[in-house]
Amino acid sequence: MMLKKNPALTGCICGAAGFAVAAVLVITLVSTSDKKERNSVRTEQALSDIEDYIISNVNADNIRNFLRYMTLKPHLGGTLGETELAGWLASTWEEQGLDEVHLVPYEVLLSYPSQDLPNLVRILDASNQAIWISAAKQKPLYAPEESLPEIPFTFNGYAAAGNATGEVVYAGYGREEDFKFLEENNIDLSGKIVLARYGHIFRANIADMAEGRGAIGVVLYSDPSDYAPEGSDIVYPNSYFMPPSAAPFGTVKLKDGDPLTPFYPAVESAYHIPQDEAPIPKIPVQPISYEDAWHILSRMGGVEAPSEWQGDLNVTYRLGPGFQQQDLRLNLDVNNIYQQNITHNVIGIMKGSVEPDRYVLVGNHYDAWILGAVDPNSGTAAMLELSRVLTQYSKETGWRPRRTLVFCAWGSEEYGLLASVEWAEQFGKQLADRTVVYINIDMAIEGNYTLRTKSAPLLYDAIYSSAKKVPNPDPEEVAAGRPTVYDTWAHRRPDPRQPDMPLMQFIGSGSDYKSFQHNLGIPCTDFRYTHDNKTLGEPMYHTLYETFELVDEIYDQGFEFHKAVTVLWGDLAVVFSEMDILPYSLRAYADFIARAYYDITTQYSALIASKNITMEYFGKAVENFNSTIITFEGNLQNVDFENPLQVRKINDQLMMVERAFIDPLGLPGRPEYNHVVTAPSKKDAYSGTAFAGLTDTLVAITEASEDQLDDLWRTFSHHLAAVTHFLNTAAKVLTDDLW
Repeated sequence: MMLKKNPALTGCICGAAGFAVAAVLVITLVSTSDKKERNSVRTEQALSDIEDYIISNVNADNIRNFLRYMTLKPHLGGTLGETELAGWLASTWEEQGLDEVHLVPYEVLLSYPSQDLPNLVRILDASNQAIWISAAKQKPLYAPEESLPEIPFTFNGYAAAGNATGEVVYAGYGREEDFKFLEENNIDLSGKIVLARYGHIFRANIADMAEGRGAIGVVLYSDPSDYAPEGSDIVYPNSYFMPPSAAPFGTVKLKDGDPLTPFYPAVESAYHIPQDEAPIPKIPVQPISYEDAWHILSRMGGVEAPSEWQGDLNVTYRLGPGFQQQDLRLNLDVNNIYQQNITHNVIGIMKGSVEPDRYVLVGNHYDAWILGAVDPNSGTAAMLELSRVLTQYSKETGWRPRRTLVFCAWGSEEYGLLASVEWAEQFGKQLADRTVVYINIDMAIEGNYTLRTKSAPLLYDAIYSSAKKVPNPDPEEVAAGRPTVYDTWAHRRPDPRQPDMPLMQFIGSGSDYKSFQHNLGIPCTDFRYTHDNKTLGEPMYHTLYETFELVDEIYDQGFEFHKAVTVLWGDLAVVFSEMDILPYSLRAYADFIARAYYDITTQYSALIASKNITMEYFGKAVENFNSTIITFEGNLQNVDFENPLQVRKINDQLMMVERAFIDPLGLPGRPEYNHVVTAPSKKDAYSGTAFAGLTDTLVAITEASEDQLDDLWRTFSHHLAAVTHFLNTAAKVLTDDLW
């Protein structure tokens, strides 16, 4: 549905400011010939004007006001609250003056708690009487909206309805190694209820591994040692640490997108698989608070848990199975319901003046488990302010981006990236062919300590360059001689391998960049301001207490950190929409791949050699990729920037590099992931792993029984050949040769 199309503004200012500082491909390679001078000077001054305008005009009060409005009430995916917010976002973009605004609907399978029957965890005695019952909701502590009647009962998305009773087993953080530890200690999970801690891996992986081992239910909680390390008196609303009554929501569906229309968009013509075939848990799963978890842990029997599994609940953590009082059992009662509801993407477009068929995507999801002041609406508020500034600049100057800017507000992300996956499935051919970058902000802040960035290697240098231009929002850091966001990032979160550089993390899954990076081969990044690593994550993540007051009074008084993220977001978006030659970091990609190759061969060379499998071709492909990049960069010195076809050809070759790593067959046993270089580990969808198809298979080989080894080695050999092929293909697309 298109709400309105405004008359296209005319005029174009093409360019790249701060170009010399950027240390990106074009400037480091282009000589000072007349053609290069004309290109860099033209682009540098024009983009400098836009960058200065963004820095001067992003308004922290506007971001604050946007966030205040969006967090007045719950807006869970597929509900009336989400639909109303989608309409407001569309109207806001229409008023700002974007050329087009679209509401894009998808009918998807969603999961909600019953409005009448809460999900409860009970301890039952021998007569099946409850001697303790968990809280149905998180109790209000501070902000008025915490008491709204629309606040749902506590639940995990897609957890199966069911009533399970049995012995409980404590499984630490629910990682693969934790479950193996239980197995090695002869603790069988079959017919048991697993109690596990949030913090180290994706909760859906915990549920999946528990179900695969025969567990009949899972209870999840956040331990105060991980999320309230300074004691019970220093928690929300007095600090950002987790209060005892907090119970984080979250999906326990492992595969992304609509469960009933895998690999295809959930549009009217879609075929829906039967629900019992959908990749969703078949056992009940439920989050509880740590004050409730105490009642379970304090009664548990069995041997003491390992020291690293001990927490701060003032009890001795034991493994079970069962309780010290042997006639007690744990009961898990989950009453979730499934519904097929409509969720919307809101898409706003600012058309490019030179290459309107090349897209720079900027996006954030707008649905939230409850109020969502941190995740995601700190990011939504920043995106609305960015679009306001850029449309205002266009009105004042006549500027149009060289390439089309596409603003994306995604629906139902929290359930497993639903609407962004469906959009990528529906429009994947156009997007894969035309999109130069996707810049995602899942949330603008989860703290105020330093920047945290996940990225495809192709974007490294551009991100470093833009971060060097953004004024530091931390006055103490400025006083210490670190005037930019980059300076604090490099100081507080250095790369262990290159201590003079800031840490750039792998891009795994867990946010809306998944389909673009891992299925379509579009280079993606996601960044935010984060905390100081005192906790395993943002302590209020997905809880009732993720309120506007938390942000306004504790995380970001004055909203200056939001402003810094908005400026960085805007600078990157404009750089990629304006520069004649796309500022991709080919050398960084070559280094990334070479390091990954080194790590694999160092760790597994003896194991691989034991099967007479050669890594020679893989190594030669790595070298070929690197040498081709050196030649390509040298040839850039001869680019005629006045020849639009030559510029287009260079950019097309650059865009094809990331696409070249897309295997249409997917990774081994994982057709939902196609990128052979950057992909999340099979054991943790939140983390990213270089060459995950190879490393996951090698890990499986080290853990397999004898009768499984032949198939696993065949899988490894097959995928090794595929990876080698795609590396050679990525090198070849940077040449003019057919073969």
